[in-house]
Amino acid sequence: MFSFLKNSVFGVISIVSRLISSFFLNKMVAWYFGPAGLVQLAHFQNLVTFITLVPNDGINRGVIKYLAGTTKQSQTFRAYFTAGFYLTLTLFLGTAVLLFSARNYFLPYFPRQLSWFSLFIGGTLLLVLQSFFNAVLLAQHKNGTLILVNTFSALAVIVYVAFAIAKLPVAYFLIGYLLVMGSMGIIALPLSLQGLPKKQLFTFRVSGESVKSLSKYMVMATSVVLFSKGLEYYIRDYLIRHFSMEQTGLWQGVVRVSDSYTALYTAVLAFAFYPKVAALLQQEQALQLFVQNALRLLIPVIMLGLGLVYIFQDYIFTLLLSSRFQAAKEFLPFQLAGDFCKLLSWLFANILVAQARFKVSILFEAISALFYFGFFHFFTNIYQLAGSPMAHFAHYLVFLLLHLFYFRKLITA
Repeated sequence: MFSFLKNSVFGVISIVSRLISSFFLNKMVAWYFGPAGLVQLAHFQNLVTFITLVPNDGINRGVIKYLAGTTKQSQTFRAYFTAGFYLTLTLFLGTAVLLFSARNYFLPYFPRQLSWFSLFIGGTLLLVLQSFFNAVLLAQHKNGTLILVNTFSALAVIVYVAFAIAKLPVAYFLIGYLLVMGSMGIIALPLSLQGLPKKQLFTFRVSGESVKSLSKYMVMATSVVLFSKGLEYYIRDYLIRHFSMEQTGLWQGVVRVSDSYTALYTAVLAFAFYPKVAALLQQEQALQLFVQNALRLLIPVIMLGLGLVYIFQDYIFTLLLSSRFQAAKEFLPFQLAGDFCKLLSWLFANILVAQARFKVSILFEAISALFYFGFFHFFTNIYQLAGSPMAHFAHYLVFLLLHLFYFRKLITA
């Protein structure tokens, strides 16, 4: 448990800098562009996720698992590094082509010029490379270096936002934000490759076994794109078309508040929980004890945090966004209830990934997404825009119940 707390601190320190830059970005966009601008920011970041999520949450999770505990000169290290690198580039190119082919659907709220799309693709490529080399750092337990990289990148974003927010239209402001974030993050490259046999790492000889192992993680992450991020994009687009961008922006403000604390929680899972679970897979009793202790620690922390958000909601909306978003408070109760279920379910979802039980993970994603789709249309048809956070709660309640049933022996033994 001490190591869990120690690594959690590393995760918190690393993400706090990004949370600050994210807070500043949301604040300035909400202040200058209002609810409509916040919706465009969310749509833009959703597009970025379509390209970066499978490399980040798929390939890189596998890279961390297979590189951890190996020496830099070992065949295993070289094989999985090379396979992960070329799989990342191949997947990026394929996704970029798909997005360009379907740009009429995915880019209706952004400029149609090829120059804008080219800058967008260039920025996402930088982000994908940054994430891969960060994964290499994490696998080598270079947490201090990773904190430095993330902090420097976050500071660069803050400086950019401060100088550019009032000078550019929102679409081009977002492109600049993406390029700055990706460019600064690439400083991880020389740090990640320090002391590694570079000629052997970047050879075109790729291990078929390594590709096969990492592909399982890709399939799992692809299900998240289809059943989670893709559905989020559809829901936001539906709300814009039926309730206007300004009204949707109020709902998006609540989601942004939610994103602020869920990002911190995600960092703890990525830095502390997931690597520890992966290391204990062959020790059943030790794994059970660790998971139960983690639940005893996290459940009261989550409840306390969400309770404080509700109590201080007036200040939080004004602080994180602007006073224009006070009208969004009606959406908060169901959002918080759904977030409680979401945060707990993510803990169990990480165990499934570590255990490489991808079929179960995909099945749970698909079932809960189907319920979410139905809940969304049911509640919005009755309660209009207020039905969206209700559907959010129902969705993650189903997702949590599925995981609790599956891991009932693990948490009760």
